[in-house]
Amino acid sequence: MTDTTAPVVDRTIYPMPMFASFKVADILAAEAFYHAVGFVSIATIPGPEGVPALVHLRRMKYQDILLVPGTASRGSVTVSFNAGGQDVAALATALRAAAPEGARIEGPTDTLWFTTDVTIDDPDGNRVIITAQREAEAEQAKAWAKENLQGDFIAEE
Repeated sequence: MTDTTAPVVDRTIYPMPMFASFKVADILAAEAFYHAVGFVSIATIPGPEGVPALVHLRRMKYQDILLVPGTASRGSVTVSFNAGGQDVAALATALRAAAPEGARIEGPTDTLWFTTDVTIDDPDGNRVIITAQREAEAEQAKAWAKENLQGDFIAEE
């Protein structure tokens, strides 16, 4: 059975091996949007006139986004995060119900690489993809990868 609730957020401060930085026109509105997506605010750096200069968001360990004030270039940033067992269909339904003006929720969509993805475009045009392996097709995916993938990698058995 797949969990439909948001994952527990690790609030530990640690060296982040990777994070995305999103420019947003309204940092407080963007923070509220990402809270609805399942992120929590880990830290805020105060800015002038009481508006934050940076908001650090996290969904799961190593799933970090930094929001900074600025003018986004629509479609210039995409980051993908593992669903962590969360039911992506339930997530998409919940997000559609709560999406503010200008946001776009697509999916769930099955990919050729055996995942199901929900694509989230925030009102500034930044994109987050929540992806889940299709467990029912895990063996088929391994067989397909063994026959079709090319490159210098080690496949898990």
